Amino acid sequence: MSGSDLTQELLSLIQEKQLYPLFQPVMDTSRGIVIGHEALIRGPKGHPLEFPDRLFSLASQVQLLSELELACRSAAMEAFQKNAMQGKLFLNVNPNVLQDDSHPHGSTLRLSQQFGIAPEQIVIEISERYPIEDTENLKHAIIHYQKLGFMIAIDDLGAGYSGLKLWSELRPDYVKIDRYFIHSIETSSVKREFVQSILSLATSLRTKVVVEGIETPDELEQLQAMGVNYCQGFLLGRPAPYPVLEVPSSLLLPHHHVALNYQSTIASVVDTIHCVSAHTRSSEVLDTFTQDKTLSSLPVIHEKRVAGIIRREKIMEFFSGSYGHALYANKPVSYIMDEHPLSVDWQTSLEEVSQLITDNDEVDIYQHIIVTKSDVYYGVASIKNLLRRITELKVNNARHANPLTQLPGNVAINQIIEDQLSRARSFHVAYFDLNHFKPYNDIYGYEQGDQIIKWLAQILQKQLFRHGHFIGHIGGDDFVAIFKDTDKEQTEQQCNKIIRDFEQDITRFYHQEHIDLGGIKALSRNGTPVFYPLLGLAIGVVQPDPSECLSHHDVALLASEAKKEAKQSDGSHCYMCHRQKPRRLRQISPQQ
Repeated sequence: MSGSDLTQELLSLIQEKQLYPLFQPVMDTSRGIVIGHEALIRGPKGHPLEFPDRLFSLASQVQLLSELELACRSAAMEAFQKNAMQGKLFLNVNPNVLQDDSHPHGSTLRLSQQFGIAPEQIVIEISERYPIEDTENLKHAIIHYQKLGFMIAIDDLGAGYSGLKLWSELRPDYVKIDRYFIHSIETSSVKREFVQSILSLATSLRTKVVVEGIETPDELEQLQAMGVNYCQGFLLGRPAPYPVLEVPSSLLLPHHHVALNYQSTIASVVDTIHCVSAHTRSSEVLDTFTQDKTLSSLPVIHEKRVAGIIRREKIMEFFSGSYGHALYANKPVSYIMDEHPLSVDWQTSLEEVSQLITDNDEVDIYQHIIVTKSDVYYGVASIKNLLRRITELKVNNARHANPLTQLPGNVAINQIIEDQLSRARSFHVAYFDLNHFKPYNDIYGYEQGDQIIKWLAQILQKQLFRHGHFIGHIGGDDFVAIFKDTDKEQTEQQCNKIIRDFEQDITRFYHQEHIDLGGIKALSRNGTPVFYPLLGLAIGVVQPDPSECLSHHDVALLASEAKKEAKQSDGSHCYMCHRQKPRRLRQISPQQ
């Protein structure tokens, strides 16, 4: 078909509305919901312009890109409305169309109004794959869309050079990581580091990360372990005329994964290095060590499972004698390998691995530990890097821990809260504070006050650690607990158990005369004598709304307000706050 005929075909497809969308789901595997669908345009089946690459390439050549883009958006919105779809509609947009003066302004808003789709439901995806001709004009165009209420995503992050710059300047709602960095991510430490850095940056910039192109369960499991929630790819759902509405149970993030701290497992120090088959000739393995002086060992694999490990010094020893080559050159490496290497699962904690090394007197600090995943080879971990990581974690924990109770301090508390907010997860925060603690200190002394603080920390640990909840010590008599996987009723029950334990034993910290009186007499701040009841425990509990609380500062303010309410009651009390966002301070204008 000639070029002019194809151009006519393209015009016909646009004018006769023969283009149609397929929908690919974007899923939140931690919450088990479909958050939206990406619309992918197709021409009629078997048509020369059926697939988007050729369709958009031709439109660009014959200056019909603007017309094609509008036809695609219209087809996608019409199908979205017809199927009564919920959630977000992700629309791919060529960034150069947004800068085209001939492109009719306001057309996307008119289409959204025509089909009854709110602008905040529509996500305009700007792909890095297209060479951007004028970034300044593009920025103005995107800001215009944002002002109209549309959401913005940077698509294919990592495929080009402009994505990070746009991200920093425009603060998009979503970034979508290019498929290249996801393919076989479970075997590539470099790709894992790239994705981890993007996740960290996204947390700081309050941007949601969508990972595209997930095709295997191993890729999904690795990403989930790293804290990825929003997922897209053939494994979760192929592009189809009718939208996927539910997340298959097999793809949901298991609860035990949610509790994992990726940075404190052996997976955080895994390297992907060359491995050899058990059938490989020993002479070939010798050549590999000879060519790469940095290699200290090589995993030996048979049908994806670990058969053993061959160490540099071992193979050099075998080949060093007069008859070494003659005896071993043609033998398989399985003949001379170590069949019982130190091997651990990828989710083993660094502390457990450290204990294994300590208990094994034959382990060399320069050796590697083989890491497996579901009994399949995953990578290796250098013992030297492992010990360095453990030292870093211990130093960091010690630096930020409260010196009196050794519980995590403000830095760790804030990190946990930010992590929960960024993942849009439901969680409760309980703020614990002692009533009448200052007058107690005045009468009994700070040393006795410290004993009460340590005792309270023990109560919290006894009740909450076994359920996997986080406990932090802000300072003084103030503690914070973060309940990740409990509903309101469970949280309240556990807090009331803590109050019962507290009330049962608090009298052992008083002299009998004060127990008989039911309190102590001390001077108030203005110097007048005041009677203070026995110490009570005030607990303010909140369930922050991640869409309303922008950072840990908002959560802290909300929890402080709840704690103040709890302190209004006589004695110990747990106050369950119904509000999910803090009261904002009234802004005062300069004229007032």
